[in-house]
Amino acid sequence: MARAALAVGAAVGSDENVDPTLVRFGFDKLDRVGDVATALDALGQRHLDLVFIPIDELDEALLARLDRAARRERHTAIIGTAPRAEPELMLKAMRAGIQEFLVRPLNLAELSSSLERLSRRTSTASVAGQVYAVFSSKGGVGTTTVAVNLADALARAHPQGRVAIADLVVSGGEARLLLNVDPHYDLSYVAERADQIDRELLNSVLVPATDGVWLLAAPDRPEAEDTVDASVVSAVLQQLKQSYNYTVLDCERVLNDRTLAALDLADRIVLLTQLTVASLRSTQRSLQIFRRLGYPNDKLCVVVNRFQSGEVISPADAAEVLKAEIFFKLPNDYRVASDAATRGIAVATADPQSKLTWGFEQLAQKLSGADGTAPGGAHRNGKQAGLRSLFTRKKG
Repeated sequence: MARAALAVGAAVGSDENVDPTLVRFGFDKLDRVGDVATALDALGQRHLDLVFIPIDELDEALLARLDRAARRERHTAIIGTAPRAEPELMLKAMRAGIQEFLVRPLNLAELSSSLERLSRRTSTASVAGQVYAVFSSKGGVGTTTVAVNLADALARAHPQGRVAIADLVVSGGEARLLLNVDPHYDLSYVAERADQIDRELLNSVLVPATDGVWLLAAPDRPEAEDTVDASVVSAVLQQLKQSYNYTVLDCERVLNDRTLAALDLADRIVLLTQLTVASLRSTQRSLQIFRRLGYPNDKLCVVVNRFQSGEVISPADAAEVLKAEIFFKLPNDYRVASDAATRGIAVATADPQSKLTWGFEQLAQKLSGADGTAPGGAHRNGKQAGLRSLFTRKKG
């Protein structure tokens, strides 16, 4: 159910600009009242999840009423706005229970940041999130591109949910480039605090990327290889599953301990391939390993990337070679994919009408289910323990 939001007068500006941002964070379209007193009356009569107050319209009496209302309605978030940042007025408002302050007219990026901070403070319920690991043992098949755009498509398909993308390519991850973000912290920062990994730590590290998608960036320092291990990956994913409805993993193509930890915890493995001999042989070997690890067939989703009709090897030929059905075929559209990557935006933003945008939309819907719920989670059995030792890095 969407959450209720109320604004006083012109506290937030145009509905046309603000409503889409609120909807992305799970709020219903904004209700408006004429003055602060009416808003405080409404707060006493019905539950409101978010209230925008013009703090430049607050006198001492209204400040006192606001203080009482904030203490009484502890689960209501309050954002104050004003034409200018006046320290004395802001201090009074904060003491009266206002948690965030924004200058009018609102900057939508700043509004999003405020809503994200409020969400971190007020969100205590855990979700039963789904994790999709995008993997290929062969380089050059577009793993990062698929991971980034799958996350974007999931956010578009489920606007009431929260989507994370975790770049687990510890040496040379490029998700931050495809999303054009420059995070202050990354996975190595989390690894250095391995004994403190919790929801609050991750929320402070993940950064907004496309609408509805938050990125946990890969380290950009080679020495992170020694700190990001399987236990860190497992702890991070356990927390992401509880905080995000969907998490997409951009996995390394080497089956080391980190990758195996990620694949173990994934509900679905999106196993990328192309209709070439080299790519199919690599995919065949991966499938053999996954089956020996005890992964069930419904966890393994073979996805053909850059598919175009008229290939020498057909999807039917590939399915026969792999002894697995082809879960989905992403169409080849080099122009759109290259343009999106160069501009640091999602394919759906670069060209909403392209066949590749349609492909990612359909893949997201097929993975997550038409009703927004994903199929059953991963299962493992005892076969994996002995094999795991063959791939686990030894640390002296």
